[in-house]
Amino acid sequence: MPESKQHPTESAMTTVSGVQFTPFDPSPSDVRLRDIAHGLANLCRASGQTQFFYSVGLHSIYVSQDLAARGHSRRRQLIGLLHDAQEAYITDLISPVKSHLEEYQHLESGVEDAVWAAFDLEPTEDDLAVVKESDRRLCRHELGVVLPGAPEGQPNTEVAYDLWAGQHRDVASWFTSRAEQLVAATDATLPQ
Repeated sequence: MPESKQHPTESAMTTVSGVQFTPFDPSPSDVRLRDIAHGLANLCRASGQTQFFYSVGLHSIYVSQDLAARGHSRRRQLIGLLHDAQEAYITDLISPVKSHLEEYQHLESGVEDAVWAAFDLEPTEDDLAVVKESDRRLCRHELGVVLPGAPEGQPNTEVAYDLWAGQHRDVASWFTSRAEQLVAATDATLPQ
């Protein structure tokens, strides 16, 4: 994205690893697994309107595990783990808001592309569709647990994750370990 008066490229954020990450001009060389894991572990789902803290990081781990349980490749499991990685840099917006903000969607897409490039992943449309299916399946279950009054929430006994118990783990370390294992089992690359 070219530099503009609205979004100068010098407008950067400092990540936990000390990288100056520029959301409007993201570089794959600035993407760090540590920053993604830390950011997602500290970011609450559903705009924080949950009955207990439930992180985007834990959701991402569960999407990855759901893909594994359904027999998908380790590559797709890694894509599932990283499907919300851009939120570590630009946070999350709830779907009813995000769908009305074209510029945010463009920003999100640019950061997501930088993440895929950093991991040497090029998800296909089929990959993304399969991950989206797991994501939606888990979202319905999660909402039924963390927001029991949500009309779209449907606790699902086929989803074997204890959302409350998972929060008592070190989610950033768990996310990092899972990413490292999946990268080692694929042709993906681990960013510095």
